Amino acid sequence: MASSTGRGQPGSRHDLSWIGVWTRAVVVPAWRRALAAWIGCAIVAAVVFGPTAMHPSDLTGLALHDPGVGLVLGVTWLLVFVPTARVIVRAAPAAYLESLPGDPRSARLVAAGALVGLQLPWLALWTLGEGLAGVAIVLGETAVIVGLARLRPPRLGATFSAWRRAGEALRAIHLRALRRRAGDALVRGAGLAVLAGAAAGLLVRNNQVSGQAAGVLGASIIAVVLVPAQVGAALVTLGAYRETAWVAAALGIAPRTRIAALVYAIAIVHLAAAAIAAVTAMIISGANPWLAVLALGVALGTSLGEARTMLAKEASEAVAARVVVGAIVVAALAVVCLAVLDAAGVIALLAIAAFALLRVAP
Repeated sequence: MASSTGRGQPGSRHDLSWIGVWTRAVVVPAWRRALAAWIGCAIVAAVVFGPTAMHPSDLTGLALHDPGVGLVLGVTWLLVFVPTARVIVRAAPAAYLESLPGDPRSARLVAAGALVGLQLPWLALWTLGEGLAGVAIVLGETAVIVGLARLRPPRLGATFSAWRRAGEALRAIHLRALRRRAGDALVRGAGLAVLAGAAAGLLVRNNQVSGQAAGVLGASIIAVVLVPAQVGAALVTLGAYRETAWVAAALGIAPRTRIAALVYAIAIVHLAAAAIAAVTAMIISGANPWLAVLALGVALGTSLGEARTMLAKEASEAVAARVVVGAIVVAALAVVCLAVLDAAGVIALLAIAAFALLRVAP
C-alpha cells in the first residue's frame, strides 16, 4: 500500500484530498477492470439463474459438498479477479503520493473495502446462497487473492530474434506485445472463458438438446459471453499494430502483411478462449463435436470482424470504444447467423466478416 513520509491528521481536509487522489488513481482503474468481469458474470447469471433455473444456494451447496466443483468455481474466480486485485494491492499508479503528507491507514481501509466490494458478483452469489457463512468464504478467498496479487513474476532478460520474413516478424511482435502487456487481460479472459463454457454447458443440459442443435445453442452463448474476455487483449493488439506502422513503412512491408499479422494475433486469443469455453461446456453437458467445431468457427469469424473494426476506426480518437462496440455487434451477428442458418451460419459469418475486412483493407 502507499505510505508517506509525512502524516496528516486523519479526517482533515488535507488528508481527505490525499485519499481522494489515491482512490481515483487506484480504485477507479481497478473498477474499470472489474467491470468486464461484472458484465460477463451478469450474462452468465441471466442464463444459469432465474425463476425456473438454479438458485444461488443450489450452486454454492454443490460447491461445498463436491470438492471438484468447489475447486473449479474458486479457481475460476481467482482467474477473473486477481488481475483487478493486483491494481489495488500494488497501487503502482499512486506511488507518487508516497512523497506527500497523508494517512496510509485510510488508504488501507479503502483498499480493503474495494477488494471486497469489487467482487460484487462473487459476493452476491455466496451471500444469497449461504448467508453469513458465504460472506466468510468470500473473505477467506479474498486473503488468497491478495497473496497471489502480491506475487511478482520473474523478469525475463531481453532477447534478440532473427526473423527471415516480414510477416513472421510482425506476428512475433504482436504475440510479444500480448505476453508483455496483456498478461492480466489474458488471465481474466481465461476465467471468463470458463464462465462462458459453464453457461453454455448448463443451458444445453437444462434444455436437453443434443447434436447440431446443442452446438448452435452453445456456440451462440459462448460468442456473447466471450466479448468481455476478448476486448482487453484486442486493444493491446491494436496498440502494437499502430506502433509497428513506422517500421513497416521504413522497411517497405506491404499493408496486407501487416493486416495478416493483426488478424493472426486477434485470432489466437479468440480461438484459445473459445477452446477453453468449448471444453468446459462439454465437461458439463457431454462430448459434442458440433459444439467444438461451431465455437471455434465463430471465434475465427469474430476475429475477422474485430480486425475490420480496428482498421476502419484506427485513426479515431474513440477507437477503444468503437472496438468494444464492434465486438458486441460482431457477436450479435454471429448469434443471428446461427439462429437463422443453424450450423451453416458459421460459414455465413466467415463470409461476411472476410468480405468486410477485404473492403476496408488497403
